[in-house]
Order: sequence, then C-alpha cells, then structure tokens
Amino acid sequence: MAQEIAYVNTMKFEAGASSLSRKRKISATIIIIMTILALLVLLLATSLIAMALLYSQKEKKLQEIEGVMEKIRTSLWLSNISLSPAEASESVQLLQNISEAFSKIQTRLGNVSASKTAVQNRHRDLLALLSKGWRFYNGNAYFLSQEAKPWKEAEDTCRAQEAHLVSITSKEEMEYLAREARKQPFWIGLSDQNTEGVWTWVDSTKYDEKLSFWGPRQPDNWHGAPQHKEDCVHVTTHWNDVSCTYNYKWFCKKVLS
Repeated sequence: MAQEIAYVNTMKFEAGASSLSRKRKISATIIIIMTILALLVLLLATSLIAMALLYSQKEKKLQEIEGVMEKIRTSLWLSNISLSPAEASESVQLLQNISEAFSKIQTRLGNVSASKTAVQNRHRDLLALLSKGWRFYNGNAYFLSQEAKPWKEAEDTCRAQEAHLVSITSKEEMEYLAREARKQPFWIGLSDQNTEGVWTWVDSTKYDEKLSFWGPRQPDNWHGAPQHKEDCVHVTTHWNDVSCTYNYKWFCKKVLS
C-alpha cells in the first residue's frame, strides 16, 4: 500500500512539473510574439517618418520652382521688351526645361506617395498575420495548426487564408519545420494523388528529387493503408507517405512578396 501511495504522489509531482513547464513555454512564446510586434510597430513608425520628411522636402522644392516660373512670367510681361528671335527662342527653351523638371518632380512625388502606401499596407498585413499566430522564417510566413484534419481539409483551410500546405525547397527550410514539428506528424503539401509515383507540390512548386527528405525506405505506398494506398505526405524529422484520410496537424505557407 505504501508503494502505491508513493507512486501516486510521484505521478502528481511529475504532472505538476509538466504543467509548470508548459506554462513557462507559453509565457516565453508570448514574450517573443510581443517583442516581434513591438519591433514591427517601431519599424513602421520609422518608415512613415522617413516618407513624411522626403515628401515634405519634395513639396518645398516644387513650390520653389513654381515661384521661379511665376517670377519669369511676370518679369517678361512687365518689361514689355522686344526680344530678338534668338533671345525669344532661348527664353522659350528655358521655360520648357523648367516645365519638364516640374513634371519630373510631380512624378517622383507620386512615386513617393505610392511607396508610402505600399509600406503601410505591408506592415498592416504582417501585423495581422502575427495576431493570428503566423510565424516568420526566411521571408515566408508559416502557420502551425493546433487541430488535426485529413490532408484535403487541411489544404482547404490553408487556401481559405490565401496560402497552401507547405512546400519545402531547401535543407534550411526542412530543418526549420522539423524543429517546429517536434517529432509530431504534420501534413505538408506533397502528394501523388493524380499519378502514382509522380510527386507534386500543391502550390505548383516544382518537385526536385535532389531536395527530398524521405525517411528510410520511403515512400513505400504501404498496401495495408486505407484504400490500399498512401498518396499524401507528412513530416516529422523526415517525410513519410501515408493515407490522405488520416487526421494530422498541418503547416500552411504564405510566400511574402
């Protein structure tokens, strides 16, 4: 009986320690997300200030040129001097050059305004993704689901967020996803559902056999699987083909332009 009580107490202690560890991990994750959000907000504010200063400088120069042009027009009108053909041609050319410079500055101001809008939109989109739990790595955004679904339903969920199940195009990306998976199975966007043995990425990325990360003796299309075929791929530390009907978590990937 004493041994049973000791065993129960040990189990409670281990459960409490496990719960505390999870809470610490969640707290650390929240701190990281808040830090990233703060950095993005700071970057957005800095970009907007720089854009505003540049726009103000361009606007000031534009006003100065307008003032010069008006003075030239007024001077020519008040002087009422009869110019020689050569002098008249020179004056017309000068005004034409000023007009062209004025037009170029207007175009540049328009470009600055468009760039400012693009920066604002990009930062707004990034903040929105962060608030929804997306993570960023090497210029792309990734979403790690907390629920499990069959392969097609997982892909439909990614599409609803203007993304796809992840395609893996480098060793570094594979290592990143393996770290995030933590030896749990996650769907990726690779399958041979259309033609047996012809593997394709669902986002139309070209499949490269040299950049594949199959586990030992995989893919094997094990005939003991449901419907006697394994057409979809999940990742843990390596790739493995399994039945598309299994329920697994998944990785979505959004390529950021």
